[in-house]
Amino acid sequence: MSNDDFFNPTPDSVPAPDLSGAGGSDVVAAPQGFFERLSNSFGAILFGLVLIPLSCWGLFWNEGRAIKTARALDEGKGIVQTVSPQKFDATFNGKLVHVVGDARSANGVTDPDLGVKAPGLKLSRHVEMYQWTEREEGSGQDRKFVYSREWRGSAVESNRFKAPGGHENPAFPTFRSRSFGAADTKIGAIPIGAAAVAELGPMQDFTITNAGIAQAQRAAGKPVQISGGGYYMGQSPGSPRIGDIRVTYQIVNEGPAAFVGRQEADGLHVYRAKNGQEFLLAGLGAQTSDELFQKAQDDNATLTWILRAVGLLFLFIGFSALFSPVTLLASYIPILGSLVSGAVGLVAAAATAVVGPSVIAIAWFAYRPVLSIIVLAVGFGLAYLFRQWRIKRQQARGGLFIPATR
Repeated sequence: MSNDDFFNPTPDSVPAPDLSGAGGSDVVAAPQGFFERLSNSFGAILFGLVLIPLSCWGLFWNEGRAIKTARALDEGKGIVQTVSPQKFDATFNGKLVHVVGDARSANGVTDPDLGVKAPGLKLSRHVEMYQWTEREEGSGQDRKFVYSREWRGSAVESNRFKAPGGHENPAFPTFRSRSFGAADTKIGAIPIGAAAVAELGPMQDFTITNAGIAQAQRAAGKPVQISGGGYYMGQSPGSPRIGDIRVTYQIVNEGPAAFVGRQEADGLHVYRAKNGQEFLLAGLGAQTSDELFQKAQDDNATLTWILRAVGLLFLFIGFSALFSPVTLLASYIPILGSLVSGAVGLVAAAATAVVGPSVIAIAWFAYRPVLSIIVLAVGFGLAYLFRQWRIKRQQARGGLFIPATR
């Protein structure tokens, strides 16, 4: 590597797109000079200094959320009452009730934006637009940006691209992905309401008809046709162009369902526990209240572990970012670069292994002090008993001398 290559900063202008990329992708070479990489590495330190405390806060918050949610569900399980769907009893208004039976809707469910109607309880709309996406590959003199055309369910801001010219994305449609519930849903004489129905799942694919295509065309402002069971907003589904939109639907049909929520005259609403946590439970099939609460507890435990993993990953990224300048300087020495990079990874992993569990333990002390003390006492007790057992065993073998105490 020459000195010119080493200190050459990134050019002010990005080269024109190289259209030779596979699969119709555009590849733009954007080599980084030494000083740009050094500046970015110091910026990474600031990023790490922000990310580490945020990750710790997230881990702490997650433990509190998990414990509060579990307690709220335990509270609800202890006071919920199963009501008969044969007659609406206003004396249960404001109370936590369990309703199970055949859920029906007289008017069905509607997407008011695109004119889709369905004879069911819940309708979910999934909107995607064909857009340019950016992916950075390589580093230093080998850095490049790859631009591909993909279906995305949210807006990709092309004005933030390294090479926005020729890769402009139009504005994402105002009608986004969302769900609709049938407000008139009932189980017998008990009104369920749209909020409770929105919690139902899993869903099934729903094939639309031409009935609302005129309204969809007005909303899209472009040609609309039926393709793949949903709307295609563009000229040709077989040859999508940037800005084309596709909309698909899923549905929850009428049938047996169970709900746990706060009963009101217009339906079931979220229940607020004494600790401020809220919940509204729903499930398909004739489920008991115990089954609904157990499912909610299982979901809470799963979410807790997922957020723990995410928090630890961000913590690792934060610690790794602190060593960015060291990793950068070492990368210019071929053999040393890989060794330093590996060492930094080990140090970041070790720091994460110490700090992450410590934050989780502190959160447990904050939210469950009595249980934490009991667990520690049991742990220390077992350790003491194990030590005494080892001492006696070694004394019996004559392999341990313990001085007498006065």
